[in-house]
Amino acid sequence: MNLIPLNPTPGSPWTASRPEDEREFVRRLEAGGITVTVRDTRGQEIDGACGQLAAAYPQD
Repeated sequence: MNLIPLNPTPGSPWTASRPEDEREFVRRLEAGGITVTVRDTRGQEIDGACGQLAAAYPQD
């Protein structure tokens, strides 16, 4: 399973998980026999990171 951390996005009601919560989630998945990869976060400086593109889309 590929996990992609959420990047902070102004105006979003969601926030990224705390590092300790992320580690515990990975631990539980791995304990269940699931191979896990936590992806690097990239693109935040151009508002192109996970969670940022949808927030930049004009809303009606």
